[in-house]
Amino acid sequence: MITITNPIQKGFYPDPSICRVGKDYYMVHSTFAYAPGIPVFTSTNLRDWVQIGHVLEREEQLGLKGAKVSQGIYAPTIRYFDEKFYVITTNVSGGGNFYVTSEKAEGPWSDPVYLKDAPGMDPSLFFENETCYYVGQRTKEPAAYYGDCEIWIQMLDLREGKLVGEPKSIFDGSMKRTIWAEGPHIYHKGDYYYLLLAEGGTGYNHSIAVARSRLLEGPYESCPHNPVLTHRHLGHRYPIQNIGHGDLIETPGGKWFLVMLGTRPVNGCAELGRETFLAEVEWEEEWPVVNPQVGKVAGKKESKVFEKKHDIFWTLPLDMRCIGLRENPSNIPLKAEEGKLFLPFRPETMEDLGTPSFIGTRLLSRTFDAKVELEAVFSGAEEAGLVYFYDEHHYIKAVFRNTGGRCEAVVIKRTGAGETEMGRSPVAGEVHTLQLQGENQILCVMADDRKVADGVEVKDLCSERAGGFTGCTIGVYASSVHTDSGRYAIFDTLLLKFID
Repeated sequence: MITITNPIQKGFYPDPSICRVGKDYYMVHSTFAYAPGIPVFTSTNLRDWVQIGHVLEREEQLGLKGAKVSQGIYAPTIRYFDEKFYVITTNVSGGGNFYVTSEKAEGPWSDPVYLKDAPGMDPSLFFENETCYYVGQRTKEPAAYYGDCEIWIQMLDLREGKLVGEPKSIFDGSMKRTIWAEGPHIYHKGDYYYLLLAEGGTGYNHSIAVARSRLLEGPYESCPHNPVLTHRHLGHRYPIQNIGHGDLIETPGGKWFLVMLGTRPVNGCAELGRETFLAEVEWEEEWPVVNPQVGKVAGKKESKVFEKKHDIFWTLPLDMRCIGLRENPSNIPLKAEEGKLFLPFRPETMEDLGTPSFIGTRLLSRTFDAKVELEAVFSGAEEAGLVYFYDEHHYIKAVFRNTGGRCEAVVIKRTGAGETEMGRSPVAGEVHTLQLQGENQILCVMADDRKVADGVEVKDLCSERAGGFTGCTIGVYASSVHTDSGRYAIFDTLLLKFID
């Protein structure tokens, strides 16, 4: 018996794809412009997930140069065939659709095999007998309206690493003028091939639809009760929104479940991003029914403390939960001595499209406490501290700076309207503490146990207000503000606690 506690992945873990090998389940997620790319999780019960690695770790696997935060790696699919794992995905910032392979889910994974003549995004793989099929999404030609898409299929020669034969369009949506038919997956159950797909865009109108056919290449008939899952009819006050982009999985005992993304907005803002949810599936009249007799995803409010002492920040190699922007943080020229992290003062800032000295982790709860100790002996152009980050134009940084020959703690909020100083306080000495406390979508910033800024709202740091597809992250940061000083900010004793 599987007890579902939603979400099964808290924080910015969107576009889940899942497969099973024996009694073990494996799941991957989109990472956009964060690196390393595509985390891999494993579970034995579909509820408790442990990260075991990343798919895209090396520079030759992950080209994110110049990518905006919501560009990069979209919607991976993980499958297992003939004693090998496959992950196929799209790099919308360069290269397009590609796949990688590994004998073990934790890696190492191969170099990418890019597929020519594979337009669109959100690719999936379907294996039957000894044949592999590419299942993709693309814009119709000509498109009748914005978001006019179709699902297509073509044979994929894995030995040659290329598509062969002719592509065939198999489905263009469950209703008239469907927008953004995407995220397709194909399954074979009984007498039918089933096509699962997302529709309606990834916002409030997101949904999951299904179609079936007795032949792999169609024609596919739309399920008469499509969409099989959506929350768009529940109104914007329902606590779980944006439900869509799913993947089906069968247990060893023959039960079926569906993983999908969703958000938990408060005051119209889902700053945690798109999280991963789980629902039970039953089959009636050879169609899937999601959460029978309920028809929606219900979240269970728990009181649980996630206390993660990220001392792995201060040793090399970094913990696999650590992420950077556009570059694996392990590639940043870090130094670790006596348990302290020496983070270089790079010239890039958080609003640049380069690779700033930033090592972060996903925000898992709106209620959190982040505290760091650092040495603050800076030149006039340097700053270092903590950043609460959504994208290049929406973040809050609490940093120490040398201003006019004295050290100050400064809190800056950046939105699309520009930068706003939220607080400033002088500090004495060379070693200081910096603390971010989050609760009810408000930040309080402390420096050396003195309040620097309070009432800093984070409600506009989300996709609903700022656009994009990610969630917020929080981490350490250092910059020499457009100059290369060759020096390091020295961090020690970070404690990051999430309370949900």
